[in-house]
Amino acid sequence: MSDSPSFDINALTARMHDLQGRLAGLGGMKDSEMTGHAGGGLVTAKVNPDGILTSLRVDPSVIDPDDPQTLEDLVIAAVSSAQSTLREMRAKQVGDFTESMLGLTEGLREENKQQQNARTTDPLGALKTLADHGVTPPPSSTKDGPAPR
Repeated sequence: MSDSPSFDINALTARMHDLQGRLAGLGGMKDSEMTGHAGGGLVTAKVNPDGILTSLRVDPSVIDPDDPQTLEDLVIAAVSSAQSTLREMRAKQVGDFTESMLGLTEGLREENKQQQNARTTDPLGALKTLADHGVTPPPSSTKDGPAPR
């Protein structure tokens, strides 16, 4: 009986497909834009997934030729807000994916532990696991030598 770990290949495959979907979701932001606001919504900025400014809306009431500094500050704040939203969304997606990866490894460890416990409590557990995967165990040996074929 081998002490090497064995895994349920079907469960592993299902988990890997799930992770592939989650990984593809990380790229799913490509068509989205993040929006940031400043001045109570008087200035609105949108950035694409690369953080590049794609849209800027300024309420005309904010435009004061005698006070350009206020408008500059509001524009910078709106763009920063949009980029911050983008960073938060990316961090959440990466965190979700990382959690999925940890779940995969924990699931495999738990599965391996259960299989080892089954072998400890049931000496034929390894053979049953093999049979579940379509592997036929070799014929038994007798005290007079190998079993006839």
